[in-house]
Amino acid sequence: MRFELIMPEALHSVWPYVKVGLERVREVTPERWLAEDIFAHIRIGRAQLYLGYDGTQCRGFFITENKRELFSNVPYLNVWVLWAEPTIGEHCAQVDGFIAETIAFIDACAKKVGAQWISWEGRWGWAKYLKDYFKPIKVRYEREVSYV
Repeated sequence: MRFELIMPEALHSVWPYVKVGLERVREVTPERWLAEDIFAHIRIGRAQLYLGYDGTQCRGFFITENKRELFSNVPYLNVWVLWAEPTIGEHCAQVDGFIAETIAFIDACAKKVGAQWISWEGRWGWAKYLKDYFKPIKVRYEREVSYV
């Protein structure tokens, strides 16, 4: 997999694709955000959009936020949304083949911003893919960033 950071000024060129993925996420999760909320956060630099490519074919995307823990002010990276092209039925993607590469890339993003951990909120269905990488906290997965 190859990942590309989409700069805020280039968001319009990929937004139709991303918006479809975001709407698919909302169909199967109880998310309260609108696609337009995410658009706004990316445009003003409060969130980062990465597209994932298999060769020249876009296979999905993820969106991160650089955040700080409320009480300690410690920096962490939040994975806000991850969406992959459906390969099994209408909503299900076969992620086994690329989850390790995606996590490694997200780790690198976290290190680049000095994050102490990575958080990821999602459906329980992610547990089978994230069990080797994250520890579930409620339905929030967390992983410490290793600088070794």
